[in-house]
Amino acid sequence: MLRRLRWMAGLLAACVALLCAVPALAESPSDYNKNVPQLLKEGHLHAESAVLIDAENGDVLFAKNATQRMYPASTTKVMTLLLALESGIGMDTTIVIPQQSTQIPADSSLVPVFPGDVMTFRDLLYGFMLTSGNDGANAVAVLVSGNVESFVDRMNKRAEELGCEGTHFANPHGYHDENHYSTALDLARIAAEAIRLDSFRRIVSATSYTMSIQRGNSQMDHRVVNTNSLLKEDNTYYYPDCIGIKTGFHSMAGQCFVGAAERDGVRLVSVDLHGEANTDKWVDTIRMFNYGFTRYTGYTLEEMFNFAGERIATLRVSNAIDSDPGKGLLNPKIAQISDPDYTRMVENDNETAMQNAIDDFISRCELTVTSNMVAPVSEGEIIGRVRYVDQSGGVITALLVADRDIAEQPARTSLTDIIPALAYFENPLVVLLAVVLILLIVLLLVAGAVRGAKKDRRRKQIYEARRLEYMRRMSAQKRRDAKNRRDRW
Repeated sequence: MLRRLRWMAGLLAACVALLCAVPALAESPSDYNKNVPQLLKEGHLHAESAVLIDAENGDVLFAKNATQRMYPASTTKVMTLLLALESGIGMDTTIVIPQQSTQIPADSSLVPVFPGDVMTFRDLLYGFMLTSGNDGANAVAVLVSGNVESFVDRMNKRAEELGCEGTHFANPHGYHDENHYSTALDLARIAAEAIRLDSFRRIVSATSYTMSIQRGNSQMDHRVVNTNSLLKEDNTYYYPDCIGIKTGFHSMAGQCFVGAAERDGVRLVSVDLHGEANTDKWVDTIRMFNYGFTRYTGYTLEEMFNFAGERIATLRVSNAIDSDPGKGLLNPKIAQISDPDYTRMVENDNETAMQNAIDDFISRCELTVTSNMVAPVSEGEIIGRVRYVDQSGGVITALLVADRDIAEQPARTSLTDIIPALAYFENPLVVLLAVVLILLIVLLLVAGAVRGAKKDRRRKQIYEARRLEYMRRMSAQKRRDAKNRRDRW
């Protein structure tokens, strides 16, 4: 019996050891739970390589083999369109399709356009981007740089400028070439730069477009349709927040997609490379977008204003009581916001992102404050207005109100309280008359003093003259008396 128990215990231990030695099964796309999008794992995506970034600051929010060298297929055209829009050629400029547009592989996707076709530059850009036409991409390259080779050089230089470390382009359209490769992260960086341009966003978000082409003596319209299912309301994979960008496919690259979505001021860029089924790229992109938006928290206008604190508004109130705890300083709040549902999205647990959001918020605020603020001030008292321009250009207004009471200085006993008659001197006219009267009195006193001084000098002169006359007479009398005495002797 004991031997049997030992044998069973040994068998159990062996089983446990065996189970521990078997690695845990990795997640698969079927394990994804759409109810908890924040728990997205690499294995939940079909693609071999993928990335999701914040288009504003380039922060990587999710990555799966994001720096692995991959074939980008027609997602290459994101760079082609970016350089076309940066070229300075006007959208309404009339262009002629060059001969090199035909120098593409026979099985290439086409707009189609033909050498000699006349159209606007706008029509060409919509046409090649929405249809993924390699002929149109070549035409753009020649129009921008003179020839395809020079344009490709510019593509590689621009990629380097954008910090792409794993990219080398060999053509402007993405048809397979061993020396034509990129990474999910590099493509995301290129797309994030491109999506900053209004003209780029308009093109890649269009579901369809009608080109106007002059071909020989004929004028024709050609309607092109976007292959991005996320933009189409009648499609299973419609994603309301999607704003573009570009699909791609060839046998070596698999199913590819560079996408962008925007919600409440947050703009995300996704890249999904080398999926198998056509729908894989839509499923993966939606999962990444949903995950990405869970990485942000929305803050109301009032919360952002409070975060900005004294940096946005610190007001000094005059005549505040000496014992005021804030020393007469007021940090106002806002109330009666015209759009109470507005939120500013900020990446979670990212101090730099929060600081940047506050800096941007302050730059978008314009405050009009009541001048000469004097205590007393009551909490909630309206002391100004706020005008805020959000990222989309919308204007939100609010009232600026006091956040606390501020008492005034107590009344002090003045000389007027003791001598009420002095209150008359609060009248400027009375003060003027008093000054004039004082000046007259001073003038009279001065004049009297001058006259008195003259009289004193005159009296001294008369006295001195009389004294001298008296002394003269006394001297003469003495001489006569002396003579009389001599005569008697």
